[in-house]
Amino acid sequence: MVPGGVMCAPTLTDITRAWAILEYFRTNWLEPVWLGCSLERYEQIQTYDDFRDWLDEDRNHRDSDLGFYWRMGLDIGLDRYGAGVGKYVTWGYLAHEDKYQKPTIEGRNAAMIMKSGVYDSFADTHVLMDQSFIRENTTHSWYDEGTADIHPSDRTTKPTAINTKDFDNAYSWSSAVLHKDFGRLETGPLARQLVAGGKHGESWQHYDGFILDVFKEMGGASIHVRQLARVHELVKLYRQAEHCLREFKLNDPWYIKPTEKDGKGWGATEAARGSLSHWVEVEGGKIKNYQVIAPGTWNIGPRDGEGIRGPIEEALIGTPIYDSSDPVEVGHVARSFDSCLVCTVHAHDAKTGEELARFRTA
Repeated sequence: MVPGGVMCAPTLTDITRAWAILEYFRTNWLEPVWLGCSLERYEQIQTYDDFRDWLDEDRNHRDSDLGFYWRMGLDIGLDRYGAGVGKYVTWGYLAHEDKYQKPTIEGRNAAMIMKSGVYDSFADTHVLMDQSFIRENTTHSWYDEGTADIHPSDRTTKPTAINTKDFDNAYSWSSAVLHKDFGRLETGPLARQLVAGGKHGESWQHYDGFILDVFKEMGGASIHVRQLARVHELVKLYRQAEHCLREFKLNDPWYIKPTEKDGKGWGATEAARGSLSHWVEVEGGKIKNYQVIAPGTWNIGPRDGEGIRGPIEEALIGTPIYDSSDPVEVGHVARSFDSCLVCTVHAHDAKTGEELARFRTA
């Protein structure tokens, strides 16, 4: 992929250079700086007890960037707030080379290396995620689309002409995204790792119970657990990058020209920040309707039609603020979601409306 998002057919030179970059990243930062050990040693960690033993096993582990961050986070209390909604979603990602040769919506879940799913921490259950269960609600958003929960493919975006901020009514450009059975869901690295700890899906699909064990041992989500999931995933993504580079078939056709003139389609993947999905309707060879739900829509969305708060809104509830004129803790919570926000986030006093601080979270 060329910077800017333009895809091209890889050459042997491209693959060789990619391997060199990957190896340089591992030997110059990932192992010596971030982990303080080899990838193979870190990959032996299966539980929270294993992780604590690893920290105490070697000074290089304890003094690594990961070891320092973990100890610092506990010292300043990042494990005590920022929980969120307690339910998590991932579409699954990384299609299996052989199992996804003839892709269909129905067969997608069974062909992903990293499995899809919804994890409900209250019931401690894992189920597969299906795009037909997703709904959007714009009750508290700047759209003239009513207050019903609707499937994205049935939605036509109609922004309001005047965007007055009213926390009792509309106050966001984001819609409220929900699962028709599970309600509001958090997406992102924590969600992916909690789903990875489930026994659902296909027997050959990726399984890793480490973050789920940490989650349970530490009493649920927090800023600290969310960030640990993000950095733990780094090692697994490194291994998957190796896997993908080995699978390239340089002489195979790499582009298929679409022939359909009419129809509907859906596609999904996992961006760094979480679940990303697109719905498109084509008529006469042209796009008639197009909808996208990005990770930020899941996490940043406002209250839904039932008044239920979104993941970041819920995570902010109960956040301890040491200095109301400089509420850095609010930034800690928002940044733990790796929020993709184009504009600046402001902090206001709910009673006076006075601006307390201003942050950029992305």
